[in-house]
Amino acid sequence: MISLDFLENIELFKGLDDNQLAAIQECSEKVEYQRGDRLFAEGEESNHLWIVKAGQIDLRFDRPEGRPASKEDPISFISEANLFGWSSFIPPYKYRLSGYCASRKCEVVRVEKERLSTLFEKDARIGYLVMSYVLQVIGKHFFQFQGEIAKRRGHNILSGW
Repeated sequence: MISLDFLENIELFKGLDDNQLAAIQECSEKVEYQRGDRLFAEGEESNHLWIVKAGQIDLRFDRPEGRPASKEDPISFISEANLFGWSSFIPPYKYRLSGYCASRKCEVVRVEKERLSTLFEKDARIGYLVMSYVLQVIGKHFFQFQGEIAKRRGHNILSGW
């Protein structure tokens, strides 16, 4: 079981009281992975919100013919206490990238979307606070992605491509 102490120190759940954190705890489970393990695949139904407890997760595009994505070219990496999997709240509710454990061992907290959505309906304050933070994460990822595209384009221009 995920501890309340861990949850209250996650930015996503700042401002929630102990009863609200206990409700989040009921929707959550800890899962462990080893280097190279895939947490989810691009195109799969996005049924969870994820928080890294320990280790690093790489988010990558899968290659054609179902071959795994290249380890050398992650789109993004997520480290401790960071959130990913917010596509579970945005149509078409599918993962846009594949998630892989990039460190020797990864511990993640997996929060079930359906149970979390039901909790939001019962307690609008939880929904408001959590979704406000999710929007901040989406904005941050958008600007990181934008910067990465600019960097790659600049590299290609300088390399004569």
